[in-house]
Amino acid sequence: MKNCDALISVGTSGVVTPAADLPHIALASGATVIHVNTVDVGAQAANELMLVGRATDVLAKIHESLSTGKNNDNG
Repeated sequence: MKNCDALISVGTSGVVTPAADLPHIALASGATVIHVNTVDVGAQAANELMLVGRATDVLAKIHESLSTGKNNDNG
């Protein structure tokens, strides 16, 4: 985690350790942390992003955007 540029945290409550510690370690190292969950987990850092939705839907959109190099703001 200390050497990653980005961490995608999918479908976790962020409560149970050791998994709950991973986003904090990544953030402290300067990485961007992207949370994907059906409920807002309270992303608060400047380099932290919250994407609310089902993991299958959100990850498919991320994959599509990365594959095409396009950002689709229309949902």
